[in-house]
Formats: sequence, C-alpha cells, structure tokens
Amino acid sequence: MLYDITFILIGLGLVAKGGDLFVDSSIYIGKAFRVPRVIIGGTLVSLATTTPELVVSAIASRAGDSGIALGNAVGSCVCNIGLIVGTVALLTPVEVEKRDFTRRAAWMVSGAVLLVMFTWDRTLSRPLALLLTMGAFAYLGWDYLNIRRHQASTSGQESESGDTSGLIEAGGWFALGAGLILVGSDFLVESGQSLASALGVPSIIIGLSVVAIGTSLPELVTGVSAARKGVPDLSLGNIIGANVLNLYLIVGLSGTINPLTLDAFTQFYSFGWLAVFFAAVIALATRTGRFHRTGGLILLALYVLYLAGLVIAPMTGAGL
Repeated sequence: MLYDITFILIGLGLVAKGGDLFVDSSIYIGKAFRVPRVIIGGTLVSLATTTPELVVSAIASRAGDSGIALGNAVGSCVCNIGLIVGTVALLTPVEVEKRDFTRRAAWMVSGAVLLVMFTWDRTLSRPLALLLTMGAFAYLGWDYLNIRRHQASTSGQESESGDTSGLIEAGGWFALGAGLILVGSDFLVESGQSLASALGVPSIIIGLSVVAIGTSLPELVTGVSAARKGVPDLSLGNIIGANVLNLYLIVGLSGTINPLTLDAFTQFYSFGWLAVFFAAVIALATRTGRFHRTGGLILLALYVLYLAGLVIAPMTGAGL
C-alpha cells in the first residue's frame, strides 16, 4: 500500500508540474502565432488545463477501468467548483459577466443532463459516447464563433505582439509538459487501481477524490494566479469551460475508447453532488453578479461534505 501511495504522489507531482508547463507554453505559443487574447483566455487555457483529466481518463478507459475514467471526469467537475472557485473567491471577490456565464453554464448543465440520460441503464455505449464527443466540438465551434463576433465589435483586441523569439524554448517546455502528464497519468491510473484493491474499495472512490484533485491542480494554479493578478473572472470562465470539456470531451472520448459501466454509487452519489454544485455555483453567480468570500466558504464547505461522504461510503457499503 505504501508503494502505491508513493507512486500516486509521484504521479500527482508529475501531472501538476506537467500541467503547469503545458498551460504556460500553450499560452506563449498562442501569443507567438498571434492568436487573439480572448481566444487564449476563453478556449486555449480551458483546453490546456483539461489535458491531465483527458489523458488520465483515456488511459484508464483503455485499461478497462470505468471507475477512474468516469470518476476522474465527474470528480474534477466537483473539485473545480467546490475547491477551486471556492478558494479563488476567498482570495478576492470574483466579478461575473452574467451573459457569458449564463451561456457557458447552459452548456455545462446540458452536458450533465445528457450524461445522466445516456447512463440511465448504468452503461455508456460507444455510440452515445461519440455523441458526447461531438458535443464537445460543437461547444468549441460555438465558442470560437462567439469570440469572433466579440472581436468584430471590439477594437484593439486583435492579438498580442506575436514575438516568436522564444518559440523553440516554449515548444520544448510544451513537449516536456505533455510528457510529464503522460508519465504521471500512467502512475496515477496503475497505482490508483492497486490502492483501491488494497483498501477494498471501488476504483470510483479513488477517481472521484485523489485522482480528480490531482488532475485539477492546473486549474487551481491558474485560478490562484489569476486572482493574485487581479483578474479572477478569467479563472471562473476557465472553470466553466473546463467542466464543459470534462462532461462532453473527456467522458465522451473515454466511452468511445471502451464502453463505461457505472454502479449505483456513481449514479446517485456522484451525479447527485454534481447537481448540488452546479446549482450552487449558478445561484451564487447570478444572484449578485459576483462571488464574495461568503460564497467561497459555502462552496468549500460543500466540498468538505462531499469528500467526507467518499470516506464514509466504503465503511457503510452504501451502493458499492
């Protein structure tokens, strides 16, 4: 068991550092190729910070472990809202651009509804998983068109300077970050499976907790960094976008690689908490148009309760 925990920690460290390098280099490369800043913030960062979840779930699905594959995606959605938005709101109030938030939240909620519908019989077949994957590309296409419309009506937002002097170095960090994510993800999946077996708990518990937190570290780093730089609203947009990709792209791709199977615990506990967190973040964001520290405390308190349930569930055997 100590061996498994050690390699899980190593995997978490590799994924976290790899994700950090991947995000920073992706942003630099985007600027070098004169990708508009709004696209970098609204789309590229969400794609980059979601890469660890994508790789971990894909590897787990290929290994036939639905628990880690699905638990990582759903658990990351919960972690993104409870831990990350809660933490950022504690650091500084987060302004909410209601129109953009409402549109992205609609995509997020629709993804959750489709996931519940598609797994009603506790399986996610390849055809339905492929539909979710197509939904991810529809979202990215919608996002791109929305951004271009915004650009057309706003002056002075074409792009960054287009400096390519450090492009080769950025490409090297990009490759290194991707490599660290791949190696760390492999450690996480294999050690997570072994630890679940040693503890006598389903791998879904490990996926919903340890693995989900680990793969969400890039979002946490990005969120805290944005808060310190005085632009916490960018973090909120990244979180909602990452959740949309978790539900459509990551679950969809995982189910396309191998059909996913669910147990009663996954269906009721994890999906139930997903609904709670989605309702909470939407209610807090739209009520006053900003997240105060009180809202951050509420989200963090809910996340503690969620984690406590994951600890208690194996002891009671509820739905497992």
